[in-house]
Amino acid sequence: MEEKVFKNEEEYASQAGTGALLNPRVDSTFKALFTQDTKESKAAMQSFLEAATERKIRKWNLTANEPPEEFAGQRGVSYDIVCEFDDGMAADIEMQAFNQEYDYGKRAEYQVARLETTYLKKGDDWEKAPIVYQISVLDFNYGAGDADGDTLERSKSPVSRYAMRTKDGRELSNALNIIFVELPKAKGLEDSVETNTALENWAIFLKDADNPNKKDIISKLTGKEDGFMNAQKSLSSISANRNLWIAQYHQELHERDRISGLNAAHQRGLDEGRKEGRKEGHKEGHKEGLADGVRMTARNLLALGMSDEIIAKATGLSEDEIRKLR
Repeated sequence: MEEKVFKNEEEYASQAGTGALLNPRVDSTFKALFTQDTKESKAAMQSFLEAATERKIRKWNLTANEPPEEFAGQRGVSYDIVCEFDDGMAADIEMQAFNQEYDYGKRAEYQVARLETTYLKKGDDWEKAPIVYQISVLDFNYGAGDADGDTLERSKSPVSRYAMRTKDGRELSNALNIIFVELPKAKGLEDSVETNTALENWAIFLKDADNPNKKDIISKLTGKEDGFMNAQKSLSSISANRNLWIAQYHQELHERDRISGLNAAHQRGLDEGRKEGRKEGHKEGHKEGLADGVRMTARNLLALGMSDEIIAKATGLSEDEIRKLR
């Protein structure tokens, strides 16, 4: 199915109320999907949290930051969802729709450490350090490297879980937890909905929920678990919100502009490199030509029976270089 091209913001926003669905992989939509004051949105959030943490959650509440329905056009605005649980746990959830070429591993480590210090009150002893989760949903494959810069072998599963452990696998503490959900890797799991983990199925849902060609797989998910049914209802509801379509338009436009700028800079770099290479090549060729001429002169003088010493003075070559020409 060919993707429709929209000329401007007004035309793009006109999709609100037509039955078209917002893209849940855009962070403003992702946040709105899970943070509405409706039973469907709350049930979807509960299901997603339990799938991510692999825990049964009795009570949780959102920690407010920005309202998900407004968009002022700044890319600096954070759309993270922060949740606090009744047992002291906390989670920060983010959607990364576009690969910004960050070191996502270090970034996640910083975020989970910051979450820990936020919920560890001043004066508390270490026993009160809460279990915290940094959950990053990525609409691209995360490529990590080792200390030497080599790409590490990655899991084929869309879900990767990290915690602090020794090299032989002993757990240091279960306090800091990082979870990556790489949506492109969910493509191979569509035929195994019944045996996938709950979070793997969430990866399928977030990857395909707005795709009209994937209605069958979404129906299979919504029929399997109420969390997906409620998420689909929540997505349908917020897709009637014109402000969210405008937010999505600006975020996609910003990303296209960013990529175009990077591509233009890359092309300029290639062009400059080629130009400089031609200059250097000309210089090197000229130098090589002179060197060939000097060596030919030396050979001619050798043929006339001149001594190595005289030839060295005449050509500037060393006597060792002259001997190699014999």
